[in-house]
Amino acid sequence: MPRPQAEASIGGREMTATLTIVVASHTFLNYPRVVSAAGYEASWMVPILSAVIALVVVLALDWLFQRYFSDMGLAEVFQQRFGIPVTMVLCVVIALYFLAITAIILRQFMENVVTTVLPNTPIYVVGGLFIITVVYVAFCGLEGIGRIAFLALPVFVVGIISLCLFTMNQWRPAFLFPLWGAGIPNLLWGVLDNSSIFTNVIVLAMIRMHIHDPKEFRRMGVRSTLYATVLLVCFLLTYHMVFSPAETVKLTSPMYSMARLIHLGRFVQRLESIFIFMWVSAAVVKLTITLWCAAYALSVGMGWPVLRPILPALGLLCLAGSLLPTNLSVVLQTMDKLILKWTWFIVFLLPLLGLLIAAMLPKRKVV
Repeated sequence: MPRPQAEASIGGREMTATLTIVVASHTFLNYPRVVSAAGYEASWMVPILSAVIALVVVLALDWLFQRYFSDMGLAEVFQQRFGIPVTMVLCVVIALYFLAITAIILRQFMENVVTTVLPNTPIYVVGGLFIITVVYVAFCGLEGIGRIAFLALPVFVVGIISLCLFTMNQWRPAFLFPLWGAGIPNLLWGVLDNSSIFTNVIVLAMIRMHIHDPKEFRRMGVRSTLYATVLLVCFLLTYHMVFSPAETVKLTSPMYSMARLIHLGRFVQRLESIFIFMWVSAAVVKLTITLWCAAYALSVGMGWPVLRPILPALGLLCLAGSLLPTNLSVVLQTMDKLILKWTWFIVFLLPLLGLLIAAMLPKRKVV
């Protein structure tokens, strides 16, 4: 049976841009509040230490791919070495993970839009417009996603840097001390609990065979991790210099809260509406690639020759799932206690252990 989206191909720069946005877009979500609760003044160290874990996994995966599976991606390795039943189970697990984070992040963006810029708009209208856009871009394939990400990344980077610099008159560097914040043990626990934001690892492993040159796997993984980490650290440093430690653990929309404080004279203030464009662009890229990966995992696991027909159904499923939580508090608790805390197993261990075990098994005949 032919591989789904077999003709899809994406360049190294486009893939790096996509993976960078996938991770760095957490600056707009609940991540700054969660790491602030773990490390307080030292929360900016959390993404650095988490990135070290991600880089180690990327290098290990690259070695395994180069040595044993030079022309395959993660799902294809499962298919070749584990057989159809096991591949189906593993791909469904990966697809459910991508669908879950798509739904929960979609709800967070919906809540942020409704509470900040469109308070009189029904939340399902905002979600419907979001998911229609996401499904359309995903339907365009990897090439379309990569080109949009490549165009959106400069806007995203300029936006983050501008947001940090425009709040300069609000900086209070004393808020960054004591250096270790809540203490080294709490900081390390925060790293373990929140390292799963580096979704670029499993996304890159899934899409590897669709890269123009699969040998660029390591370069793209390392660069996207480093770029995203720099953006996260810059934002967290500024966030903690603007707000006191007691405030940082309470704000559910850090980016919007910081943007509202911009005041550089009479004509440079209330610029939060400008940052909404950056916010929405990053959301579309992140949700699109996670939805595409979910469809791709299901296509390989179930042996379907194409994936585009299931994209609208998966988009509708994500929208329905995003509306299940009764309020924002339930959404944030789900993200904190389940998505961020436990999905490191799927992001890091599943591809790593999967490749290690697959390397020891003989090649199976794929029907």
